[in-house]
Amino acid sequence: MNGYIGPNGAGKSTLLNLIAGLILPNEGRVTVCGHPARSIAARRGLGYMPEHPVFPGLYTARAILRYHGALLGLPWNAVVRQMDESMQQLQMQEFMDRPASDFSQGMKQRLALAIAIMNHPRLLLLDEPSNGLDPVGIIQLRDLLKQLRDTGAAIVISSHRLGELEKLTSDYIFMHRGRIVSFADRIAANQAGRLHVEFVSNGRQIAENVSARFQVIEASDTALVIAVRTPEQVPDIVSDLAQGGSRIMSVLLQRESIEEVFVRLCKEGT
Repeated sequence: MNGYIGPNGAGKSTLLNLIAGLILPNEGRVTVCGHPARSIAARRGLGYMPEHPVFPGLYTARAILRYHGALLGLPWNAVVRQMDESMQQLQMQEFMDRPASDFSQGMKQRLALAIAIMNHPRLLLLDEPSNGLDPVGIIQLRDLLKQLRDTGAAIVISSHRLGELEKLTSDYIFMHRGRIVSFADRIAANQAGRLHVEFVSNGRQIAENVSARFQVIEASDTALVIAVRTPEQVPDIVSDLAQGGSRIMSVLLQRESIEEVFVRLCKEGT
């Protein structure tokens, strides 16, 4: 599961629309699961949920799902089975037979997601999927996406709700001014993680002793802050300090959140 992030106007929705085959590229080509975008073969393996789904106002959710099932060429029994699953997974029972003109934004989001997963896609594209959802709906969405991920589906989520996105994935694609930026390469070593170590005394002397092995960001008489790339480094650092005679009082690893990374990258202008 990949999180797809970037400032407004970066081109996130445009790229998703290109993959979904809703717009054509000015140059180059787009393939989906090995097939040209917009082709029938590509659409069979693709599920797409737009940021602002729109439905015919006179049609009910049940009729809309039946219609999309027919467009996908699904057998009638498969459509019925998928509708039953969607009703349970997304708590849609109360509005299945109501006209779409009566739908709240949260209802539209649930219906759009139900359509996107009708054909059990290999690739699922979600553009701001939690828009309008209440806290319970967001939890249900999170659980459903984890289930889909576990079945082998590749999921790409574009969202500005970075705190919620962070609960679903640690893999991100950062887009800025129409270009995809390698996210991992933009996270500086001293930003990936900071290990705060408190000592009884002699913190500055300890910093001098370990500076050749570790990147010391801050140092005082009673504490060090050391750059950490991965949590797996922490035991080795602590062991090294202890073997060197340091009297450690406490250790705390602080990781930069995805929101902090996002703000920093935007300020840097990538």
